[in-house]
Amino acid sequence: MSEKIDHLTKPELLQRIRDERRALEKVLARLTHPQMLLPGVDGEWSVKDVLAHISAWERNMLRWTGSLLRGQPPATPDPWDVERINAAIHAQVKDRPLAEALEEFRESYRAALALAESLTEKQLQTEYPSTWPMGPLWLGVAANMNFHYKEHREDIEKWLEKNRQKK
Repeated sequence: MSEKIDHLTKPELLQRIRDERRALEKVLARLTHPQMLLPGVDGEWSVKDVLAHISAWERNMLRWTGSLLRGQPPATPDPWDVERINAAIHAQVKDRPLAEALEEFRESYRAALALAESLTEKQLQTEYPSTWPMGPLWLGVAANMNFHYKEHREDIEKWLEKNRQKK
């Protein structure tokens, strides 16, 4: 997360989700399918790997939020180690075909956006300190959606610029 935001209301959160997703989609539209398979976007990850990674985190957020809303502790990793979690996700998705990764990228977004839209302002502002490692629920949603889209959009843009300069 590059920017520090202390509070978002539901309308602000939804607007930022939509804006960052639109910006990410705009960058993706510039890429061919073969380009999406080239390594180097984020370490050795390809654009396909990045999209599968985003989808996996959205799915995690959906599961964890569903548990919270049912009054159950979410099955978040313990200890909370993002690098380890990312490595495990990459191991699971790295061999997934591009078409499958793209479809999951679209589907996980639809499901995550529907969840964000369904949450009340009160739910979004609630903190679950003993079961949710991200602070208020809105922050967990933002971390797995708009902040995540922006982070990886910027990675893809840098990668594109670097590759453009090599030509």
